[in-house]
Amino acid sequence: MENFESEPLKNYLLAHTKLNNYIKVSTVAVDYLYNSKENNEELSTLISDLILDSGERWRPRKIKDSKGELNVLKNDLSKTGVIWVYSAFDVFFKKVEGIMSDNFTKVKDPKSDEGDRLHKVIEFYKKLGWSTNKIDNLLPILKFYESLRHSIAHNVGIPSEKLYELSTSDSFNSSILNWQTKFPKKKISPPPIVEKEAIILRPHHSITYSETCLRITKDINRRIYETLGRDFFINKTIKKHLISAEKLSEPFCANYSRYIVYHLNMDYKIELKKYDEVYETYDDNEKLKEDKKRYHIMKSLT
Repeated sequence: MENFESEPLKNYLLAHTKLNNYIKVSTVAVDYLYNSKENNEELSTLISDLILDSGERWRPRKIKDSKGELNVLKNDLSKTGVIWVYSAFDVFFKKVEGIMSDNFTKVKDPKSDEGDRLHKVIEFYKKLGWSTNKIDNLLPILKFYESLRHSIAHNVGIPSEKLYELSTSDSFNSSILNWQTKFPKKKISPPPIVEKEAIILRPHHSITYSETCLRITKDINRRIYETLGRDFFINKTIKKHLISAEKLSEPFCANYSRYIVYHLNMDYKIELKKYDEVYETYDDNEKLKEDKKRYHIMKSLT
């Protein structure tokens, strides 16, 4: 099912869109402010006036090197974006672990060939017997940005030795070189510069990180559908919108099958060619009659 979207993917897509808006609007706002005055003194006065007029309980603030400070601010904005992405992907991952936990098999060797513990994404795939062939080229980039996030969140932006090693590794640089862009013949922008004492970020880097995670989430999403199958989600829709519901979800439809088909599409973007395909999930005709009856009774009460 090409258009299928699990709830965790929907939530990540929303976070990805919000991140894009946050980074791009914030960046152009900083640039607009930077270019609004020719010299530092005028810019500092303007910033002080804007702070005073912000509606917050702030006093005026003079910044000596205001243009330099705004350049630093863009780097800091990128850092907050990296933390945002890490959190959004972590939420996604915990949700899909919960959905798929009944299908896990024990991983015999929790370590990689290098002796390090497997990355949680690789371990997740192994537990489900999934191939990582579609995401292998993304994993070095994911590991790099996760390590970068740790340096930002836990080491005030000073790169760890691990981050420095990842930034110079063949696997990371090969993945950047082979990144599949959305437009033919275009290449991905250069990655962050990791120095011994600093990380130099551009606003687009957090979006690259989010896009990396998005591609992984889409592969996981596709494999969830392939593993659990259509009937699993039809049954979840029946439970949510009929069995566990105190009242029917709007809109109410002409009959039970149309009602489930509609909400199946709304919740998961799963489209059924025929309404009666809903009935194929029932092994017990009595249960089907019971659910139809429940639907009509609940509909009559609305």
